This record gives sequence, C-alpha cells and structure tokens, in this order.
Amino acid sequence: MSNAAHKFQSSLLSNVNPSGLRRWSARALIDLGSCVTPENTTTLLQEVLGRLAVQLGRLNAWKEEVDTIEYSTRPQNNSKVIRACNFPVSMSLKEHSYRVDMAKSEREKTLKYLKDLIQLHENTSMLPYEVLNGDGRAILSSFTKPNQRYIDGIFDQIETRHGNSVETLADAVISARNVEEILTPLKNDPVSRLDLLNDSSIESFLHSRLLIQLLCEHYISLHKGKPTGAISLDADLVDVVEDAVQDAKQVCDANLGVCPEVIIRPMETHGSKDFIARPLIRSWSHHAIVELSKNAMKSNIERWEKVPSVVREQLPPAVFVKVIRDTDHLAIQVVDQGVGLDEERTQKAFRFASSSSQSRWNRLEAQQSYCAVREPLGSLGVGLPISRMMLRAFGGDLFLVNRDSGVKISENEVLASGCTATMKILYDASFTAMN
Repeated sequence: MSNAAHKFQSSLLSNVNPSGLRRWSARALIDLGSCVTPENTTTLLQEVLGRLAVQLGRLNAWKEEVDTIEYSTRPQNNSKVIRACNFPVSMSLKEHSYRVDMAKSEREKTLKYLKDLIQLHENTSMLPYEVLNGDGRAILSSFTKPNQRYIDGIFDQIETRHGNSVETLADAVISARNVEEILTPLKNDPVSRLDLLNDSSIESFLHSRLLIQLLCEHYISLHKGKPTGAISLDADLVDVVEDAVQDAKQVCDANLGVCPEVIIRPMETHGSKDFIARPLIRSWSHHAIVELSKNAMKSNIERWEKVPSVVREQLPPAVFVKVIRDTDHLAIQVVDQGVGLDEERTQKAFRFASSSSQSRWNRLEAQQSYCAVREPLGSLGVGLPISRMMLRAFGGDLFLVNRDSGVKISENEVLASGCTATMKILYDASFTAMN
C-alpha cells in the first residue's frame, strides 16, 4: 500500500464510528423528506462513507489474513521421521510440491481480487469524503441546482462502480476455498478457517454493500422527483411480478434457446380486503423475482430434456407464479415442475459463491460474444443468497421447499413434482435493517 493510500485510510477510519451508523427502516428513509436538502444529503453521504470505511477495513483484514497463509515446508531430508513431521507419510514429495504450487497460485488469485476490491473502495470513498471533509464542503452550504446534480453524480458513480463488486468477492471466496481444500491434506493439524470463508462475515459485508446501494438509489430517486425515493408506496405488485418474469424469460431464452410458459395467477387476498399502500423496495423485489423465475424455468427445462424426444412435449412444462396478500405480509410463490432439490443443490442454494452449475459465467466472454442478453442464467452462486439478504434486511424471507406430484394449482390443473420458492415481504415500514 502506498503512503498516500495508507494516510487516506487512516484519516478515513479515524473519522468513522461504526457504532454511530444508523439502523435504517423503510419509514426512516421516507421520513428523510420528499426532496433533496443539504441536511438529508449530508446524512446519506455520511452513512455511505461510514459503510465504505467499514468495508475497507474488513477487506484489508481479509487481505492480511490471506497474506499470512502458511504452507507445509518441503523437507530437505527424505527420512520418514522428518516427512511425518511435515505432511502425511502417504503423500509423495511430488504430489506435495504440486499441491503447494497450486495453493500458492490460488492464494495469489485471492489476493488480486481483494486488492481490486480495496482499490475500488478507496477510490469510491474519496467521492463523499471530499464533499464532507475536503474542498467540496462549499457544495452543501450553497445547495444550488448544479450542486444538487453534482451530488447526484457522486451517488450514481458509487452505485455504478460497485456494480461488479459482488462477483469480484465471489471470485475471491472461491479461490480462498480452493486454497483451503488444497492445503488440508498437506497438514497433520486442521487448517485454520479464514474469516473470508465464514458465512456470517460474508453476509455482514454483503448486507452493508446492499445498504450502500439502497442509500445511493434513494438519493438519486429523490433528485428525480420521487417523493418517497427508493421506497414505493403505490407499487402494483402484480405489475412488478410481470416485469420481472418478462426479464427472466428473456435471459432464459437467450441462454437456452427455449423458455417455458409462465402463468401468473390473479392475486389472492387473505384477511382484510381493504387496500393499504405498503412500503416496497421495487428494485430489490424485482431482483428476487427474476432469480426465482430463472431458476424455476431452468429446472423445468432440465427435467423436460431428460424425456425421450419421441414422447417429449413441444415446450417444457409451465411455471406458475402466485401473488398472495396476507394481513401482515405479501408473498410471491414461484412453482416449478422441474428436477427438484437434491442434497447437493439444497446445501448450495443459499451458500454464497456456491453453484451446482458445471462452469462459472465469464463476464468478459459474455461481453465479447454476440449474445443479445448478457446476463447469466446461473453459475455465479450469488443470485439466491443476495435475494434472501435483500428480503431479510427489512423483515422478509425467502425459502425453497420440494413438492411431491399431485398438488393442484387450480381446480383443473395438477402439478408434477418440483420445487416451490416463496418470498415474503413484510408490511411493517418501521422494521429496522440489520447493520
């Protein structure tokens, strides 16, 4: 790390108190005001900067930990006594040397991804830092239209720059897992677990990243004249579902060349039938519905392709989507007729950077291709974990359940076996997001 970067990080961390970061709720975001002001702009900038600083500190800690990974040293003497002290007797020197080289290669990959993320967070942190603590402070004291547009550009840059950060973190986690897997047979003692591979640490990092994106989206929406910012109070949930399903169908067709029919059922209402505007983060709900729909369509196609062509239907079986309005929550069920969840898929479903696909999606290859839709159908291992984090952040949830055949979706329609994915959106606007 350069002296300038070290100095900036020290200054940044010294000005941030993690315990002072707010615990946001949908109501708190709405209560910031229906338009941009110097006060709510300062609040959002401080919150974004604080979270970026915490993220930066965590990334540096992960990098230092990976930097100190120890390898079992190759013995200079081939005697069994010395070999047994260093690695299992059953392993040859050639295999040992090969594994050490592989572990070093994966470790370097992990460090590269973490360094990329550190650089990203350093550069991004400078944007709000300069406005709050540097030469840009005059912008907030003279909050003219051009200055408001300048601040809008800062939030937009932060949101855009972090567009690929989840995928980069996934690459780092996968490489770190490879290091652990390679090194474990080399040592007689258990390999120490890296904090980078702890599910709770990963989830905390990603949760904070989601809140940063939400705060940026909130300011940008306020600046565009939306009185409740990123929170929708009048969203038609069926309309949200239809938009998301259409996007998912395009991705499925572009990747597999075929797409099942998706049938959206009329909304079911349980409890009071009086309509009350409920808070909804439309972008997050859209993301989760797209992920569930993509997975359902892919599963249906996998099962359909296993049927001999002479008896196979022309199109894969349909996916059904149900929208349910209950007394305290909204629920969306995506019902497939696919291969279901075996033990491996169940274990990997919500584990970050863990996918049942044979190969990972390559962003560069997709950009260089002629594909009209450059979005993966799967294989990243981030879609479902991120979707569940989004829903849980404000009291909702997401879960998957295997289903036997014979279940009725309507009076005249009986489903084959498959999986039912249910996402719940809590009504309570005051539910506080975890920091």
